Amino acid sequence: MKKLPKHRASDISDTGIHLRVFSADGIQHTPVDYAHQDDYYMFGFIESGECDIHIDFNSYRLTAHCAALVLPGQVHSFVQATGLNAYILMIDSAFIEENSKRPFEQYTLGTQTVELSPEQQTELTSLFTILAGKLAQTSKHPQTLALHLSLAIIDIIGEAITSKQTAHSLPQRYVEHTITFRNLLKQHVEHSHSPSYYARMMNISLMYLNEAVKGTTGFSVSQNIQYEIVTRAKRSLIYTSKSVKEIAQELGFEDYAYFTRLFSKTAGISPTDFRKNHK
Repeated sequence: MKKLPKHRASDISDTGIHLRVFSADGIQHTPVDYAHQDDYYMFGFIESGECDIHIDFNSYRLTAHCAALVLPGQVHSFVQATGLNAYILMIDSAFIEENSKRPFEQYTLGTQTVELSPEQQTELTSLFTILAGKLAQTSKHPQTLALHLSLAIIDIIGEAITSKQTAHSLPQRYVEHTITFRNLLKQHVEHSHSPSYYARMMNISLMYLNEAVKGTTGFSVSQNIQYEIVTRAKRSLIYTSKSVKEIAQELGFEDYAYFTRLFSKTAGISPTDFRKNHK
């Protein structure tokens, strides 16, 4: 049976930290151009040039002086690049403190790119350059320094994300509730599609949860649930050979016809036609 490739942190490095450097003069690393998932975080910094990537069926153009992030579990692939000079830091999620992860969960509520200030750009260029040198060394001490450098890079990108959110004056409690809801949704969507189920788990009213989620994402709780269901279904339709009925059952639908209607309404195309279009 066809399966979606999954990359593990242990596959890329014994230390859980790996850096890829892309140069317009001669790319030092070949981009991964097939769709796959990772169990680690990816932090990108575009010094110059641009590139196109796909993340969970959405296309994004990354341009100079911006940062980008791919969370563990997101399906992504590299499409193309023009004059690209960039760094991509891959790091095991175990190295990142839970508090530090929160801005990155918040990041997925908006666009997939983060504009950087000139100061942040300069800091990242310096840190990535030093990190590349440390990772090229084999002794244990430079590897310890590499972790500290990696965490400094992550903090700068997190700071940029937080600044962007603050500029939009979004109530922090809305963001917190939305992040909690989305994390619960990822864990439980196969077991419950009911908005009230998630409100009860969070000990808040459904009305307030809807207010927070819609204020943050622009979509209601129900719409977010439907989007998560359809995104998972799309992954299975493209990257596995499971039948539509099997996919529906895995996503918690006893009524196969209802799943098909929901998918068609949300995606604008039937599951069968979606699979045909992506062969």
